[in-house]
Amino acid sequence: MTLQHEIKGNLARLLATENLIVEHNSTCTTASFDVQRRVLELPQWDFATNTVYDLLVGHEVGHALYTPNYDWTQDADCPKDYINVIEDVRIEKLMKRKYPGLTKTFARGYAELDDRDFFEIGGENLKTFLLIDRINLNAKVGATAMIPFTAEEMVFVLKAESTETFEEVIELAKEVYAYQKQMEENAAKESLPNNSSKEGTGELENQQSEPTPETEETDQTSSDGSGDDEEEGEGDDDITEGSTRGGDHNSEQSRTQKAFDEQTKKLNANNYNSRTISYVELPKNLNIDNIVVDWTEVHDWIDSGRKDFVESAEHLKDFVSKNVPEHKGNVESFVYSSPDAEYRKFRKQSQKEVNYLVKEFECRKSASAYARAATSRTGVLDTARLHTYKYNEDLFKKITILPDGKNHGLLFVLDWSGSMAPTIYSTVKQLLNLTAFCKKVQIPFEVYAFTNEWRIVNRIKNNPNTQPGNYRWERDNEESQPVIGEIYVDSNNFNMVNLISSRSNARNYERQCINVWREAWLYQGHRNSFYSPTVGLELSGTPLNEAIVSLNSIIPTFKQENDLEKVNVCILTDGESSMITYGRKTYSYDGDEERISCSRMGEANALRDRKTGRVYPQFRDSYTEVTTTLITQVKDRNPGVNIVGFRILPGGHLQNFVHRYSTSNYYDIQKQWRKDKAVVIPNPMGFTELYALQDKALENEVEFEVKEGAKKGDISRAFKKMLGSKSNNKKILSSFIGMVS
Repeated sequence: MTLQHEIKGNLARLLATENLIVEHNSTCTTASFDVQRRVLELPQWDFATNTVYDLLVGHEVGHALYTPNYDWTQDADCPKDYINVIEDVRIEKLMKRKYPGLTKTFARGYAELDDRDFFEIGGENLKTFLLIDRINLNAKVGATAMIPFTAEEMVFVLKAESTETFEEVIELAKEVYAYQKQMEENAAKESLPNNSSKEGTGELENQQSEPTPETEETDQTSSDGSGDDEEEGEGDDDITEGSTRGGDHNSEQSRTQKAFDEQTKKLNANNYNSRTISYVELPKNLNIDNIVVDWTEVHDWIDSGRKDFVESAEHLKDFVSKNVPEHKGNVESFVYSSPDAEYRKFRKQSQKEVNYLVKEFECRKSASAYARAATSRTGVLDTARLHTYKYNEDLFKKITILPDGKNHGLLFVLDWSGSMAPTIYSTVKQLLNLTAFCKKVQIPFEVYAFTNEWRIVNRIKNNPNTQPGNYRWERDNEESQPVIGEIYVDSNNFNMVNLISSRSNARNYERQCINVWREAWLYQGHRNSFYSPTVGLELSGTPLNEAIVSLNSIIPTFKQENDLEKVNVCILTDGESSMITYGRKTYSYDGDEERISCSRMGEANALRDRKTGRVYPQFRDSYTEVTTTLITQVKDRNPGVNIVGFRILPGGHLQNFVHRYSTSNYYDIQKQWRKDKAVVIPNPMGFTELYALQDKALENEVEFEVKEGAKKGDISRAFKKMLGSKSNNKKILSSFIGMVS
């Protein structure tokens, strides 16, 4: 979809004063509007000017606004073309009345199409056209075409121009059709003697042998097309006879409209290789309650699993009592001694870092507030300045008004996939620092991990006797069926697991942190650990796209519950999303059985959002463009939301990443990447901001050491040194502060 198509789509929505769905399809030949689905379909004409596009949009929006939304073909005893032509006259008149600027647009657009002979009237005798065709030409091409009408026919023309309701259109269409049929019958009667055999009745023979002068003259005029010197009455007769014939065309169909439709097909000749776009929409009935797993359920499950493990570890009790006396026979203390010791060390080391982040945040926030401050005079004399009255005119007290800052909230979306195993431990460290910071400055936040594995928990709860390994890939679609034309988010096999939440008190917050730490610690190569990942929290696939779709439900709830004005979403991942699917109608091999199957979204699809009315460009692949488009859609539906991406990459993968997600030149940022092992990606697609972080650099630990009572300059230098190190966690934290302050 080009920029022009997007502009015309917005024009349609503005004219209609509703969020119409606008589709630009390379295979459709003319504009059309589905009044029931509220879908406006526009062609991708290669040679259509802005004027023609505006004409089509204005015309079809007229149908959207004024044509009734029901099957009106049952109400009229006349051909559909007759109703269509007269309805076109009515809705275009109403559109011109509502938007006077469209008058010139319609006139110029139809003039342009007439110049290209879209109605195929060039060189034709318009007197031979059906009345409905001449009404159509008169309304669209206008007076310049010099459409001939008899006095009797002008009554119908004026009626068509004065119709105000659709009921009047139907009645007039019946009248025009009845008139046309009557003229055809009269013409047939007049020509019947000439076609009768000599064995006919005497009456017919007399009619044949003694034709009237009027008939002879009319036949002559009709054959040679002349009649400039005719009397008024004779000219009327000529038009009437010609109009009954309509050439060789069927009187049941509008010749001019058929010609127009055939001409438009030629404009798409260059698009014969174009693939038909299947438009995909967001799920209308997404059960977010089944997708989001609240932190209370998550950590109750973790705690219960740990309790069951400790109680069943009979083989460890004697071992701990005999060989590890410092644990005094406490199996739990022994099993988790190593990760817990590392956690306490981490918390102690990160405390200074978090405190500095708090100070940095408050400074930036204050600076931003004062930059927007307004200073005004109070009108009260400042006695301290009275002695300067001889050379100073400003003797009044001033007041500085600081605007209220916006309420911010943070949503962290964490990739809990198998490929994250080498970096999940370091990533969790960064998250814990960020959540600690949010806790101290009282910024509401939620940490979600997207995963396919939590489904096992639900199935175990439903059937405690079921073994997780034997139940993993069974599909239960009773609650989550694919819908035709909608993105398929299977709530039975995809979840957003709420690992950490600001809604918890201090005790539960610490409980969340230590549980998540223990889960991540296992993936640091601790093969000799005595425990395994909690069932349901094993690393899984990468349903990133499903996670982005779910944000459309999560963000509004998060904003409302915390009374927020601004929401920042941080997505931390190390790779592309798994392919997302949509519901599509398919058939069995014999073609008899119809069913709904799931097809992957990709090059044959384009996304549209009925809530915002936006239609997004056709995807060029099944991975990057699907993800960036879904992110753009979330921002469009939720104004004021920032979506920041943190991509963890191997050292040699930056070039491909930049090519996929940015319009910038890789070589312009290569130097910074090599130096800092982290880089801000300029001109990101989809994301508000996008950061690339080298995976190995995440493992580097750099201390932030500042002596007690240090001066501001010393603190600043220490912080700059920390940021300038190879530790990317400092890059994350610095970027984070800049975003939320």
